[in-house]
Amino acid sequence: MVGRNDLCPCGSGKKYKKCCERVVAIQSAEQLREERELNTKTQVVSELNRWFEGQLSRESEYEWSRKFKEDLNLEVNQPIPPNFTYSFRFWLLFDAPCLNGQRVVDAWKSTLENKPDALRIAEELCDIHLCCYEILHVNQGEVTLQSLTDHEQYRVRVAEPTRRGTLMFARLSRLGNRYELFGPYTSFGDEMRGEIFVYLKNQAQKEGELKQEFWHRNGLQVIGWLMQRAQEMEQLEKMMASTGTAEEAAPTAEKIETTEPKDWLPRVLPLPEEDRGIPEMVELQLEQFDSKFVSGFQKKTQELYRHSLDLFRTYIATHFGKSFTWSLLTEESLSHFFSVWYVDQEQSSPVRSKIFLNTLKGLFRWLQEEAICDVYTSFAEVYRQLIRTLPLAFDAKLWLKENGVMQGNIHEPTLGGTYMLSVSPAGATLDVGEKWVPVHMNLRGLPPSWMENRFWVRGTVAVHDNESCFTEIETVYPFLPMAQVETV
Repeated sequence: MVGRNDLCPCGSGKKYKKCCERVVAIQSAEQLREERELNTKTQVVSELNRWFEGQLSRESEYEWSRKFKEDLNLEVNQPIPPNFTYSFRFWLLFDAPCLNGQRVVDAWKSTLENKPDALRIAEELCDIHLCCYEILHVNQGEVTLQSLTDHEQYRVRVAEPTRRGTLMFARLSRLGNRYELFGPYTSFGDEMRGEIFVYLKNQAQKEGELKQEFWHRNGLQVIGWLMQRAQEMEQLEKMMASTGTAEEAAPTAEKIETTEPKDWLPRVLPLPEEDRGIPEMVELQLEQFDSKFVSGFQKKTQELYRHSLDLFRTYIATHFGKSFTWSLLTEESLSHFFSVWYVDQEQSSPVRSKIFLNTLKGLFRWLQEEAICDVYTSFAEVYRQLIRTLPLAFDAKLWLKENGVMQGNIHEPTLGGTYMLSVSPAGATLDVGEKWVPVHMNLRGLPPSWMENRFWVRGTVAVHDNESCFTEIETVYPFLPMAQVETV
Protein backbone atom coordinates (compact mmCIF):
# COMPACT_ATOMS: atom_id res chain seq x y z
CA MET A 1 0.00 0.00 0.00
CA VAL A 2 1.33 3.44 -0.95
CA GLY A 3 1.89 5.89 1.94
CA ARG A 4 0.53 9.44 1.61
CA ASN A 5 4.06 10.91 1.71
CA ASP A 6 5.53 8.34 -0.71
CA LEU A 7 6.23 9.18 -4.32
CA CYS A 8 3.14 8.66 -6.45
CA PRO A 9 3.32 5.39 -8.44
CA CYS A 10 2.11 7.23 -11.56
CA GLY A 11 5.67 8.53 -12.05
CA SER A 12 4.92 12.25 -11.76
CA GLY A 13 7.60 12.78 -9.06
CA LYS A 14 5.01 14.26 -6.68
CA LYS A 15 3.96 12.86 -3.33
CA TYR A 16 1.02 10.53 -3.48
CA LYS A 17 -1.17 12.86 -1.33
CA LYS A 18 -0.48 15.74 -3.74
CA CYS A 19 -1.11 13.69 -6.87
CA CYS A 20 -3.34 10.64 -7.36
CA GLU A 21 -4.70 10.03 -3.85
CA ARG A 22 -7.82 12.09 -4.49
CA VAL A 23 -8.40 10.44 -7.89
CA VAL A 24 -8.11 6.95 -6.38
CA ALA A 25 -10.44 7.91 -3.53
CA ILE A 26 -13.05 9.18 -5.98
CA GLN A 27 -12.71 6.02 -8.10
CA SER A 28 -13.05 3.78 -5.04
CA ALA A 29 -16.14 5.67 -3.86
CA GLU A 30 -17.62 5.45 -7.35
CA GLN A 31 -16.93 1.73 -7.50
CA LEU A 32 -18.58 1.15 -4.12
CA ARG A 33 -21.61 3.16 -5.20
CA GLU A 34 -21.89 1.14 -8.42
CA GLU A 35 -21.63 -2.13 -6.50
CA ARG A 36 -24.37 -1.06 -4.08
CA GLU A 37 -26.60 0.08 -6.95
CA LEU A 38 -25.99 -3.14 -8.88
CA ASN A 39 -26.82 -5.28 -5.84
CA THR A 40 -30.00 -3.31 -5.22
CA LYS A 41 -31.03 -3.60 -8.85
CA THR A 42 -30.35 -7.35 -8.86
CA GLN A 43 -32.53 -7.79 -5.76
CA VAL A 44 -35.34 -5.74 -7.33
CA VAL A 45 -35.24 -7.75 -10.58
CA SER A 46 -35.36 -10.97 -8.53
CA GLU A 47 -38.42 -9.59 -6.74
CA LEU A 48 -40.00 -8.77 -10.11
CA ASN A 49 -39.33 -12.34 -11.26
CA ARG A 50 -40.94 -13.83 -8.15
CA TRP A 51 -43.98 -11.57 -8.47
CA PHE A 52 -44.39 -12.50 -12.15
CA GLU A 53 -44.38 -16.25 -11.45
CA GLY A 54 -47.93 -16.11 -10.07
CA GLN A 55 -49.36 -13.76 -12.71
CA LEU A 56 -49.23 -15.57 -16.07
CA SER A 57 -51.23 -18.75 -16.72
CA ARG A 58 -49.73 -21.71 -18.56
CA GLU A 59 -52.05 -21.11 -21.49
CA SER A 60 -51.02 -17.46 -21.78
CA GLU A 61 -47.33 -18.32 -21.52
CA TYR A 62 -47.76 -20.87 -24.31
CA GLU A 63 -49.39 -18.26 -26.58
CA TRP A 64 -46.68 -15.69 -25.87
CA SER A 65 -43.94 -18.28 -26.39
CA ARG A 66 -45.48 -18.98 -29.80
CA LYS A 67 -45.35 -15.29 -30.72
CA PHE A 68 -41.74 -15.13 -29.50
CA LYS A 69 -40.80 -18.03 -31.79
CA GLU A 70 -42.71 -16.55 -34.74
CA ASP A 71 -40.99 -13.16 -34.39
CA LEU A 72 -37.57 -14.83 -34.31
CA ASN A 73 -38.45 -17.27 -37.13
CA LEU A 74 -37.96 -20.26 -34.84
CA GLU A 75 -39.83 -23.56 -35.20
CA VAL A 76 -43.21 -22.84 -33.60
CA ASN A 77 -43.92 -26.51 -32.91
CA GLN A 78 -40.66 -27.06 -31.04
CA PRO A 79 -39.71 -25.90 -27.52
CA ILE A 80 -37.80 -22.64 -27.28
CA PRO A 81 -34.10 -23.53 -27.82
CA PRO A 82 -32.03 -23.39 -24.59
CA ASN A 83 -29.94 -20.49 -25.89
CA PHE A 84 -33.13 -18.40 -26.26
CA THR A 85 -34.82 -19.09 -22.91
CA TYR A 86 -33.05 -16.19 -21.17
CA SER A 87 -34.07 -13.83 -24.01
CA PHE A 88 -37.66 -15.08 -23.79
CA ARG A 89 -37.80 -14.29 -20.07
CA PHE A 90 -36.49 -10.74 -20.53
CA TRP A 91 -38.86 -10.18 -23.44
CA LEU A 92 -41.82 -11.23 -21.27
CA LEU A 93 -40.74 -8.98 -18.39
CA PHE A 94 -39.81 -5.83 -20.31
CA ASP A 95 -41.45 -5.86 -23.77
CA ALA A 96 -44.47 -8.15 -24.20
CA PRO A 97 -47.87 -6.68 -23.16
CA CYS A 98 -48.82 -10.04 -21.66
CA LEU A 99 -50.70 -8.90 -18.50
CA ASN A 100 -54.04 -7.45 -19.59
CA GLY A 101 -52.36 -5.45 -22.33
CA GLN A 102 -49.63 -4.15 -19.98
CA ARG A 103 -45.95 -4.97 -19.84
CA VAL A 104 -45.04 -7.00 -16.76
CA VAL A 105 -42.67 -4.34 -15.43
CA ASP A 106 -45.37 -1.64 -15.74
CA ALA A 107 -47.97 -3.78 -13.96
CA TRP A 108 -45.52 -4.64 -11.19
CA LYS A 109 -44.50 -0.99 -10.66
CA SER A 110 -48.09 -0.11 -9.77
CA THR A 111 -47.84 -2.42 -6.72
CA LEU A 112 -44.81 -0.61 -5.21
CA GLU A 113 -46.38 2.57 -3.82
CA ASN A 114 -45.18 1.75 -0.27
CA LYS A 115 -41.65 0.76 -1.35
CA PRO A 116 -39.88 3.96 -2.46
CA ASP A 117 -36.45 2.37 -3.11
CA ALA A 118 -37.90 -0.44 -5.21
CA LEU A 119 -40.22 2.04 -6.96
CA ARG A 120 -37.25 4.22 -7.99
CA ILE A 121 -35.50 1.23 -9.59
CA ALA A 122 -38.78 0.02 -11.15
CA GLU A 123 -39.26 3.40 -12.84
CA GLU A 124 -35.78 3.07 -14.32
CA LEU A 125 -36.52 -0.49 -15.46
CA CYS A 126 -39.69 0.72 -17.22
CA ASP A 127 -37.52 2.92 -19.48
CA ILE A 128 -35.21 0.09 -20.52
CA HIS A 129 -35.77 -1.12 -24.09
CA LEU A 130 -34.06 -2.94 -26.92
CA CYS A 131 -32.16 -0.78 -29.37
CA CYS A 132 -29.49 -1.18 -32.04
CA TYR A 133 -26.00 0.15 -31.30
CA GLU A 134 -22.73 0.33 -33.17
CA ILE A 135 -19.43 -0.19 -31.32
CA LEU A 136 -17.39 2.94 -32.06
CA HIS A 137 -14.39 2.40 -29.75
CA VAL A 138 -12.95 -0.51 -27.80
CA ASN A 139 -10.69 0.13 -24.81
CA GLN A 140 -9.79 -3.02 -22.88
CA GLY A 141 -12.99 -4.00 -21.00
CA GLU A 142 -14.99 -0.91 -22.02
CA VAL A 143 -16.66 0.06 -25.29
CA THR A 144 -18.39 3.16 -26.62
CA LEU A 145 -21.77 2.38 -28.18
CA GLN A 146 -23.68 4.72 -30.49
CA SER A 147 -27.41 4.32 -31.01
CA LEU A 148 -28.37 3.95 -34.67
CA THR A 149 -31.66 5.75 -34.06
CA ASP A 150 -30.75 8.92 -32.09
CA HIS A 151 -26.90 8.74 -32.32
CA GLU A 152 -26.44 9.11 -28.55
CA GLN A 153 -23.20 7.57 -27.21
CA TYR A 154 -22.82 5.37 -24.11
CA ARG A 155 -19.80 4.03 -22.19
CA VAL A 156 -20.40 0.36 -21.43
CA ARG A 157 -18.29 -2.30 -19.74
CA VAL A 158 -18.27 -5.67 -21.51
CA ALA A 159 -17.08 -9.04 -20.23
CA GLU A 160 -16.59 -10.67 -23.65
CA PRO A 161 -14.03 -9.59 -26.27
CA THR A 162 -15.54 -7.57 -29.12
CA ARG A 163 -14.38 -5.46 -32.03
CA ARG A 164 -15.02 -2.04 -33.48
CA GLY A 165 -17.84 -1.90 -36.03
CA THR A 166 -19.88 -4.71 -34.46
CA LEU A 167 -23.62 -4.00 -34.39
CA MET A 168 -25.37 -4.93 -31.16
CA PHE A 169 -29.05 -5.25 -30.23
CA ALA A 170 -29.15 -4.78 -26.45
CA ARG A 171 -30.83 -3.15 -23.47
CA LEU A 172 -28.77 -0.59 -21.54
CA SER A 173 -29.16 0.29 -17.86
CA ARG A 174 -27.48 3.26 -16.18
CA LEU A 175 -24.98 2.40 -13.45
CA GLY A 176 -23.30 5.42 -11.86
CA ASN A 177 -21.52 7.42 -14.56
CA ARG A 178 -21.67 4.67 -17.16
CA TYR A 179 -24.03 2.03 -18.50
CA GLU A 180 -24.20 -1.74 -18.36
CA LEU A 181 -25.65 -4.34 -20.70
CA PHE A 182 -28.93 -5.36 -19.13
CA GLY A 183 -29.84 -8.96 -19.93
CA PRO A 184 -29.03 -10.89 -23.13
CA TYR A 185 -27.91 -9.19 -26.33
CA THR A 186 -27.44 -10.14 -30.00
CA SER A 187 -24.48 -9.09 -32.15
CA PHE A 188 -24.08 -8.88 -35.93
CA GLY A 189 -20.90 -8.36 -37.93
CA ASP A 190 -20.33 -5.13 -39.83
CA GLU A 191 -21.19 -6.94 -43.09
CA MET A 192 -24.85 -6.55 -41.96
CA ARG A 193 -24.50 -2.78 -41.63
CA GLY A 194 -26.18 -1.98 -44.96
CA GLU A 195 -29.09 -4.33 -44.28
CA ILE A 196 -29.69 -2.86 -40.81
CA PHE A 197 -29.44 0.78 -41.93
CA VAL A 198 -31.87 0.24 -44.82
CA TYR A 199 -34.31 -1.68 -42.60
CA LEU A 200 -34.30 0.99 -39.87
CA LYS A 201 -34.61 3.77 -42.44
CA ASN A 202 -37.68 2.10 -43.95
CA GLN A 203 -39.18 1.64 -40.49
CA ALA A 204 -38.51 5.29 -39.64
CA GLN A 205 -40.36 6.37 -42.79
CA LYS A 206 -43.39 4.33 -41.67
CA GLU A 207 -43.28 5.02 -37.92
CA GLY A 208 -41.62 8.42 -37.69
CA GLU A 209 -38.95 8.63 -35.00
CA LEU A 210 -38.07 5.17 -33.66
CA LYS A 211 -38.74 5.77 -29.99
CA GLN A 212 -39.02 3.46 -27.01
CA GLU A 213 -42.55 2.30 -27.91
CA PHE A 214 -41.39 1.11 -31.33
CA TRP A 215 -38.70 -1.11 -29.79
CA HIS A 216 -41.12 -2.55 -27.23
CA ARG A 217 -43.49 -3.54 -30.06
CA ASN A 218 -41.08 -4.48 -32.82
CA GLY A 219 -37.60 -5.05 -31.37
CA LEU A 220 -37.89 -8.83 -31.45
CA GLN A 221 -39.18 -8.83 -35.04
CA VAL A 222 -36.23 -6.67 -36.14
CA ILE A 223 -33.79 -9.16 -34.60
CA GLY A 224 -35.67 -12.09 -36.12
CA TRP A 225 -35.57 -10.54 -39.58
CA LEU A 226 -31.85 -9.82 -39.31
CA MET A 227 -31.09 -13.33 -38.02
CA GLN A 228 -32.92 -14.75 -41.04
CA ARG A 229 -31.16 -12.34 -43.41
CA ALA A 230 -27.75 -13.24 -41.96
CA GLN A 231 -28.51 -16.94 -42.52
CA GLU A 232 -29.57 -16.23 -46.12
CA MET A 233 -26.33 -14.34 -46.78
CA GLU A 234 -24.29 -17.16 -45.25
CA GLN A 235 -26.09 -19.74 -47.42
CA LEU A 236 -25.54 -17.60 -50.50
CA GLU A 237 -21.83 -17.28 -49.74
CA LYS A 238 -21.57 -21.07 -49.42
CA MET A 239 -23.44 -21.55 -52.67
CA MET A 240 -21.24 -19.01 -54.47
CA ALA A 241 -18.14 -20.69 -53.08
CA SER A 242 -19.29 -24.09 -54.36
CA THR A 243 -20.28 -22.89 -57.84
CA GLY A 244 -17.57 -20.27 -58.35
CA THR A 245 -17.93 -16.49 -58.49
CA ALA A 246 -19.22 -14.57 -61.48
CA GLU A 247 -15.76 -13.25 -62.19
CA GLU A 248 -14.32 -16.78 -62.27
CA ALA A 249 -17.06 -18.07 -64.54
CA ALA A 250 -17.26 -15.13 -66.93
CA PRO A 251 -15.23 -15.50 -70.15
CA THR A 252 -12.76 -12.85 -71.18
CA ALA A 253 -12.58 -12.17 -74.91
CA GLU A 254 -14.03 -15.25 -76.56
CA LYS A 255 -17.39 -15.25 -78.31
CA ILE A 256 -20.06 -16.79 -76.06
CA GLU A 257 -22.34 -19.30 -77.69
CA THR A 258 -25.77 -18.54 -76.32
CA THR A 259 -27.71 -21.72 -75.60
CA GLU A 260 -31.17 -22.33 -74.25
CA PRO A 261 -30.91 -21.57 -70.51
CA LYS A 262 -31.72 -24.23 -67.94
CA ASP A 263 -34.98 -23.48 -66.14
CA TRP A 264 -34.75 -24.77 -62.58
CA LEU A 265 -38.00 -23.21 -61.39
CA PRO A 266 -40.21 -25.60 -59.40
CA ARG A 267 -42.91 -26.99 -61.68
CA VAL A 268 -46.24 -28.76 -61.15
CA LEU A 269 -48.16 -29.57 -64.35
CA PRO A 270 -51.87 -28.63 -64.63
CA LEU A 271 -54.58 -31.27 -65.14
CA PRO A 272 -56.80 -31.68 -68.20
CA GLU A 273 -60.00 -29.63 -67.99
CA GLU A 274 -62.23 -32.66 -67.31
CA ASP A 275 -60.20 -33.73 -64.24
CA ARG A 276 -60.32 -30.40 -62.44
CA GLY A 277 -62.29 -29.58 -59.29
CA ILE A 278 -62.17 -29.51 -55.48
CA PRO A 279 -63.23 -32.33 -53.14
CA GLU A 280 -66.34 -31.47 -51.12
CA MET A 281 -64.57 -32.12 -47.81
CA VAL A 282 -61.75 -29.71 -48.69
CA GLU A 283 -64.27 -27.04 -49.71
CA LEU A 284 -66.09 -27.52 -46.40
CA GLN A 285 -62.82 -27.13 -44.46
CA LEU A 286 -62.02 -23.92 -46.35
CA GLU A 287 -65.46 -22.56 -45.50
CA GLN A 288 -64.95 -23.46 -41.82
CA PHE A 289 -61.63 -21.60 -41.83
CA ASP A 290 -63.32 -18.57 -43.40
CA SER A 291 -66.06 -18.64 -40.74
CA LYS A 292 -63.74 -19.09 -37.74
CA PHE A 293 -60.70 -17.07 -38.83
CA VAL A 294 -61.42 -14.64 -41.67
CA SER A 295 -64.87 -13.36 -40.69
CA GLY A 296 -63.48 -11.69 -37.57
CA PHE A 297 -61.43 -9.18 -39.57
CA GLN A 298 -62.50 -5.80 -40.93
CA LYS A 299 -64.29 -5.81 -44.28
CA LYS A 300 -61.29 -4.77 -46.41
CA THR A 301 -59.06 -7.36 -44.74
CA GLN A 302 -61.74 -10.02 -45.29
CA GLU A 303 -61.78 -9.21 -49.00
CA LEU A 304 -57.99 -9.58 -49.29
CA TYR A 305 -57.94 -12.86 -47.35
CA ARG A 306 -60.86 -14.32 -49.35
CA HIS A 307 -59.19 -13.36 -52.61
CA SER A 308 -56.09 -15.28 -51.45
CA LEU A 309 -58.25 -18.29 -50.58
CA ASP A 310 -59.92 -18.14 -54.01
CA LEU A 311 -56.49 -18.27 -55.65
CA PHE A 312 -55.66 -21.30 -53.52
CA ARG A 313 -58.93 -23.00 -54.60
CA THR A 314 -58.05 -22.36 -58.25
CA TYR A 315 -54.61 -23.84 -57.82
CA ILE A 316 -55.65 -27.11 -56.19
CA ALA A 317 -58.55 -27.47 -58.64
CA THR A 318 -56.33 -27.07 -61.71
CA HIS A 319 -53.24 -28.95 -60.46
CA PHE A 320 -54.65 -31.71 -58.21
CA GLY A 321 -58.37 -31.92 -58.98
CA LYS A 322 -61.02 -33.86 -57.06
CA SER A 323 -58.46 -36.44 -55.91
CA PHE A 324 -56.68 -33.73 -53.90
CA THR A 325 -55.61 -34.46 -50.33
CA TRP A 326 -53.67 -32.14 -48.03
CA SER A 327 -50.70 -34.53 -48.02
CA LEU A 328 -50.02 -33.59 -51.68
CA LEU A 329 -48.91 -30.11 -50.52
CA THR A 330 -45.23 -30.93 -50.20
CA GLU A 331 -42.44 -28.39 -49.87
CA GLU A 332 -41.85 -28.63 -53.63
CA SER A 333 -45.49 -28.14 -54.69
CA LEU A 334 -45.86 -25.25 -52.24
CA SER A 335 -42.73 -23.68 -53.72
CA HIS A 336 -44.32 -23.86 -57.17
CA PHE A 337 -47.63 -22.47 -55.89
CA PHE A 338 -46.14 -19.42 -54.20
CA SER A 339 -43.02 -18.61 -56.22
CA VAL A 340 -44.16 -19.45 -59.79
CA TRP A 341 -47.91 -19.94 -60.23
CA TYR A 342 -48.89 -16.99 -58.03
CA VAL A 343 -46.38 -14.71 -59.78
CA ASP A 344 -47.75 -15.74 -63.20
CA GLN A 345 -51.41 -15.35 -62.16
CA GLU A 346 -51.38 -12.11 -60.24
CA GLN A 347 -50.52 -8.52 -61.07
CA SER A 348 -49.59 -8.28 -57.42
CA SER A 349 -47.49 -5.97 -55.24
CA PRO A 350 -45.06 -6.45 -52.32
CA VAL A 351 -47.79 -5.73 -49.76
CA ARG A 352 -50.39 -7.98 -51.39
CA SER A 353 -47.90 -10.83 -51.72
CA LYS A 354 -47.25 -10.67 -47.97
CA ILE A 355 -50.98 -10.76 -47.30
CA PHE A 356 -51.24 -13.77 -49.63
CA LEU A 357 -48.48 -15.62 -47.78
CA ASN A 358 -49.93 -14.80 -44.37
CA THR A 359 -53.44 -15.88 -45.39
CA LEU A 360 -52.16 -19.34 -46.27
CA LYS A 361 -50.02 -19.34 -43.14
CA GLY A 362 -53.18 -18.82 -41.12
CA LEU A 363 -54.97 -21.59 -43.03
CA PHE A 364 -52.20 -24.16 -42.62
CA ARG A 365 -51.75 -23.35 -38.95
CA TRP A 366 -55.52 -23.69 -38.40
CA LEU A 367 -55.48 -27.09 -40.16
CA GLN A 368 -52.68 -28.17 -37.83
CA GLU A 369 -54.41 -26.91 -34.68
CA GLU A 370 -57.66 -28.63 -35.70
CA ALA A 371 -55.68 -31.88 -36.20
CA ILE A 372 -56.89 -32.09 -39.82
CA CYS A 373 -53.40 -32.29 -41.35
CA ASP A 374 -49.87 -30.97 -40.90
CA VAL A 375 -49.17 -28.96 -44.06
CA TYR A 376 -47.68 -26.25 -41.84
CA THR A 377 -44.43 -28.17 -41.30
CA SER A 378 -43.72 -28.26 -45.05
CA PHE A 379 -44.98 -24.71 -45.47
CA ALA A 380 -42.81 -23.22 -42.70
CA GLU A 381 -39.54 -23.62 -44.63
CA VAL A 382 -41.06 -22.16 -47.82
CA TYR A 383 -42.57 -19.27 -45.85
CA ARG A 384 -39.27 -18.39 -44.16
CA GLN A 385 -37.63 -17.94 -47.54
CA LEU A 386 -40.50 -16.29 -49.42
CA ILE A 387 -41.77 -13.77 -46.86
CA ARG A 388 -38.82 -11.63 -47.92
CA THR A 389 -37.98 -12.78 -51.47
CA LEU A 390 -41.53 -12.87 -52.94
CA PRO A 391 -42.28 -9.17 -52.21
CA LEU A 392 -38.75 -8.37 -53.40
CA ALA A 393 -39.44 -10.11 -56.74
CA PHE A 394 -42.44 -7.85 -57.43
CA ASP A 395 -40.32 -4.80 -56.59
CA ALA A 396 -37.54 -6.12 -58.83
CA LYS A 397 -39.89 -6.59 -61.78
CA LEU A 398 -40.94 -2.92 -61.75
CA TRP A 399 -37.38 -1.67 -61.27
CA LEU A 400 -35.83 -3.95 -63.90
CA LYS A 401 -38.44 -3.08 -66.53
CA GLU A 402 -37.55 0.58 -66.09
CA ASN A 403 -33.78 0.29 -65.62
CA GLY A 404 -32.73 -3.12 -66.89
CA VAL A 405 -33.92 -3.22 -70.54
CA MET A 406 -31.64 -2.04 -73.35
CA GLN A 407 -33.40 0.50 -75.56
CA GLY A 408 -32.78 1.03 -79.26
CA ASN A 409 -31.75 -1.32 -82.05
CA ILE A 410 -30.01 -4.53 -80.97
CA HIS A 411 -27.90 -6.15 -83.69
CA GLU A 412 -26.97 -9.28 -81.78
CA PRO A 413 -29.13 -12.42 -81.93
CA THR A 414 -31.52 -12.75 -79.00
CA LEU A 415 -32.85 -15.74 -77.10
CA GLY A 416 -35.91 -15.95 -74.89
CA GLY A 417 -36.03 -17.98 -71.68
CA THR A 418 -35.77 -17.86 -67.91
CA TYR A 419 -32.36 -16.75 -66.65
CA MET A 420 -30.78 -16.51 -63.22
CA LEU A 421 -29.79 -12.93 -62.35
CA SER A 422 -27.32 -12.32 -59.52
CA VAL A 423 -26.97 -8.88 -57.93
CA SER A 424 -23.94 -7.95 -55.80
CA PRO A 425 -22.05 -4.74 -54.88
CA ALA A 426 -19.78 -5.46 -57.86
CA GLY A 427 -22.73 -5.33 -60.28
CA ALA A 428 -25.24 -7.63 -61.92
CA THR A 429 -24.38 -10.87 -63.73
CA LEU A 430 -26.44 -13.35 -65.73
CA ASP A 431 -26.18 -17.11 -66.20
CA VAL A 432 -26.35 -17.74 -69.96
CA GLY A 433 -25.44 -21.13 -71.34
CA GLU A 434 -23.83 -22.19 -68.03
CA LYS A 435 -21.61 -19.09 -68.03
CA TRP A 436 -21.89 -15.98 -65.91
CA VAL A 437 -21.53 -12.68 -67.80
CA PRO A 438 -22.06 -9.04 -66.74
CA VAL A 439 -25.47 -7.53 -67.50
CA HIS A 440 -25.61 -4.08 -69.02
CA MET A 441 -28.12 -1.99 -67.05
CA ASN A 442 -28.43 1.31 -65.22
CA LEU A 443 -27.38 0.41 -61.67
CA ARG A 444 -27.94 3.88 -60.24
CA GLY A 445 -30.66 3.76 -57.66
CA LEU A 446 -30.34 0.01 -57.23
CA PRO A 447 -32.03 -0.74 -53.88
CA PRO A 448 -29.38 -1.72 -51.28
CA SER A 449 -31.61 -4.55 -50.00
CA TRP A 450 -31.09 -6.32 -53.34
CA MET A 451 -27.39 -6.85 -52.71
CA GLU A 452 -26.34 -10.50 -52.59
CA ASN A 453 -29.67 -11.63 -54.04
CA ARG A 454 -30.65 -13.78 -56.99
CA PHE A 455 -33.78 -13.76 -59.13
CA TRP A 456 -35.22 -15.82 -61.97
CA VAL A 457 -35.98 -13.43 -64.83
CA ARG A 458 -38.09 -14.50 -67.81
CA GLY A 459 -37.39 -12.44 -70.87
CA THR A 460 -35.22 -12.01 -73.96
CA VAL A 461 -31.45 -11.63 -73.80
CA ALA A 462 -28.78 -10.54 -76.26
CA VAL A 463 -25.18 -11.66 -75.63
CA HIS A 464 -21.96 -10.45 -77.27
CA ASP A 465 -18.39 -11.23 -76.17
CA ASN A 466 -18.37 -10.94 -72.39
CA GLU A 467 -21.48 -8.81 -71.96
CA SER A 468 -25.23 -9.34 -72.01
CA CYS A 469 -28.36 -7.23 -71.88
CA PHE A 470 -32.08 -7.73 -71.57
CA THR A 471 -34.10 -6.64 -74.59
CA GLU A 472 -37.38 -7.56 -72.90
CA ILE A 473 -38.43 -8.55 -69.37
CA GLU A 474 -41.71 -10.39 -68.89
CA THR A 475 -41.65 -11.29 -65.21
CA VAL A 476 -39.38 -11.89 -62.22
CA TYR A 477 -39.55 -14.87 -59.86
CA PRO A 478 -38.00 -15.21 -56.40
CA PHE A 479 -34.97 -17.48 -56.18
CA LEU A 480 -35.46 -20.60 -54.08
CA PRO A 481 -32.55 -23.02 -53.50
CA MET A 482 -34.81 -26.04 -53.97
CA ALA A 483 -34.85 -28.82 -56.53
CA GLN A 484 -37.28 -28.73 -59.42
CA VAL A 485 -40.30 -31.03 -59.20
CA GLU A 486 -42.68 -32.17 -61.89
CA THR A 487 -46.04 -33.71 -60.97
CA VAL A 488 -48.12 -35.22 -63.74
